[in-house]
Amino acid sequence: MYDRLDQIVNIDYNKRSIHHLYDASRALVKIPLTEKAAEIIQELPENRFVFFSTGSVTRSWVTPTIGETDGPPGTAILARVIREYRGAIPIILTEESLVKATIPILKAAGLAVVTPEQALAAQQYHEKGYTSVACILPFPTEDHEADEVSSQLINQFNPAAVISIEKAGKGEKGTYHNMRGHDYSSGRARIDYLINKAMDNNIPTIAIGDGGNEIGMGNVLEAVEEFVPHGKTIASVTKVDLLLTASVSNWGCYAVCAALALKNKNLNYLHNEADERRMLDAAILSGHVDGATGKAEATVDGFPLSTNIAIIEMLNSVVKKEV
Repeated sequence: MYDRLDQIVNIDYNKRSIHHLYDASRALVKIPLTEKAAEIIQELPENRFVFFSTGSVTRSWVTPTIGETDGPPGTAILARVIREYRGAIPIILTEESLVKATIPILKAAGLAVVTPEQALAAQQYHEKGYTSVACILPFPTEDHEADEVSSQLINQFNPAAVISIEKAGKGEKGTYHNMRGHDYSSGRARIDYLINKAMDNNIPTIAIGDGGNEIGMGNVLEAVEEFVPHGKTIASVTKVDLLLTASVSNWGCYAVCAALALKNKNLNYLHNEADERRMLDAAILSGHVDGATGKAEATVDGFPLSTNIAIIEMLNSVVKKEV
């Protein structure tokens, strides 16, 4: 059944050879990627901080405050589900230039955006009433600072896991590239340092990506270089414990939520059309654009709202039939 969830989000809809990257990642794991992700999340200790990295500065030659509609919505839903399932406190890490624009998406997903101290209070006084909370913090865009801050964040919050969604990863020469092969390193959060330090500290790491230039694609580097256009230029070398591929990174998040719903027989973990519409509306109103088209409209990687909703409905149908 998890195979079907994998298949729905890994059809090569946009001709980026995602099916080849999926095959390579699946060969490393031996079981469906969504099932493995659900297993990792299921084993996380309860009531701990969990780091999420997302946000992709696009059209930086115009302004670094414009981000893509792919990444933050999927992150918001996955963070909310892990919050509900494991009692986790999500901390979203993104570029400082994107913090303000990301907050409305988190709110649209049903998360109250608070400080880490306020989130701890929500845990401490849980018996007074549950509060769906998340935090968001800026992450450095310079290498030396990112290295230092990564250590500080791990020491301060002791995260149970680090999950990266649609976050650009470093190439072999230390630069970051978009899918067209252009160097877009300037102003980009160096999350790679956080991932590497988490790996060094045996903290579980999961990455979700759709193109070959994202964190985690180091797991399938040879496949990226062989099958993806400009693969040798754009390939990220940063590795994680589990790379979950998807034609659109948001869809990968929704598939993980579906896997958690399936594993726990709890339909409350499924994503839904109403939340998708609300999040994309919030994303556009806060300054995000479709990364493929550059247009401020409720589309993701060139796919219309109707397609995004259809993917959600297909994932949900698989789970509902089984449950």
